Amino acid sequence: MNDLLGIILAGGAGQRLQPLTSIRAKPAVPFGGKYRIIDFVLNNFINSGIQNIKILVQTLSQPLINHVSNMWPSAPMYNCFVQSIPAQKRMGEDWYKSTADAVYQNLNMFRDNPKFNRAAIFSGDHVFKMDVSQLDRYHMDKCAEFTISAMVVKSELASRFGILQVDNQCRVIGFEEKPEHPKEIPGRPGFCLTSMGNYIANIPALIEVLSEDANVEKSTHDFGKDVIPFMLKKGMRLFAYDFADNRVPGEEQVYWRDVGTIRSFWEANMDLVSIEPQLNLYNMLWPIKTSPDFTPPAKWVFRQSLLDNAIISGGCIVTQAEIGDSVLSQRVRVEKGSVIQESVIFAGVTISEGARIRRAIIDKNVMIPPHTHIGYSPEEDEARGFKVSEGITVVPKNYVFAQ
Repeated sequence: MNDLLGIILAGGAGQRLQPLTSIRAKPAVPFGGKYRIIDFVLNNFINSGIQNIKILVQTLSQPLINHVSNMWPSAPMYNCFVQSIPAQKRMGEDWYKSTADAVYQNLNMFRDNPKFNRAAIFSGDHVFKMDVSQLDRYHMDKCAEFTISAMVVKSELASRFGILQVDNQCRVIGFEEKPEHPKEIPGRPGFCLTSMGNYIANIPALIEVLSEDANVEKSTHDFGKDVIPFMLKKGMRLFAYDFADNRVPGEEQVYWRDVGTIRSFWEANMDLVSIEPQLNLYNMLWPIKTSPDFTPPAKWVFRQSLLDNAIISGGCIVTQAEIGDSVLSQRVRVEKGSVIQESVIFAGVTISEGARIRRAIIDKNVMIPPHTHIGYSPEEDEARGFKVSEGITVVPKNYVFAQ
């Protein structure tokens, strides 16, 4: 795969994930106790054998750049490059106008590196596991110019995605971006074939179509809204790859989540804590690596602490507390008599004595005062200025409770 360049689109503002994205880019949001969202696509690329990766960053990018540079330093001696690239020029009030424009502004990646024949263009804000080499082989077997990773979803959920129509050879013959009434799969009522926003493209074809799209005044310069329909009109060879066929070593099922909302982010964290988790972080045949945190081991002190289906990260200290179906990040302190249920606690948080947390996401460096209840009354939570979304309460980073 030395002729395949990995490109990660990591510039989204993540408005629906506020307030978690008020101080960091969406791909930099902590996840699963010790990871960042971007770690999943990065590990998929590295585990698949892609050694040259460009990360296109934009909004609130410094935490993301810091994380990537700490974990994935480039090693030219071994021909391994993981580089964060900011927008190259400003267009009006925006930097990158959209996904296709982000790649277009960096076409020099291809011109300066003629050894690359194809590009894997993936979103940086999805939680999933995928062997990209299988997608690449499919792309080449089909003699495709552009291949879209796709999955089947229920019709009632499909309006959030780009909807594909394919022939019996899986060649794409139709595409609609987030239609109000999505077309169902022929012979499978109630289901639609959706784009995952992950692509393999032949670089000469990609340069041609992005250069043409850049000169279209009415275009929003987005792959889904503009570029894919444009390629179909040009008669280019577009194919859909069924993500359900992808097999990661050591795993029997596929996993993918768009964690673009508070609810979906919370659900993805909850997927980690069951006895047989939907997302397995412990498969050493497909490791998910992240920045080292250098924390000491987690610690439980005194008896009567009750833990049930929980992830407890390094540096945590739990004292006679009850924790169930929850994820605790590094250096969380949980004091006597407190209860945490179905919650995600970010690094450096203190849950003081007698506090009760339910269905909440607590961002970094918050001290929950003694006997405080969060997640039990939406009205009280909103009165404190917390966001409550579909039953999930979010406490922003560095929040200070009134005395």
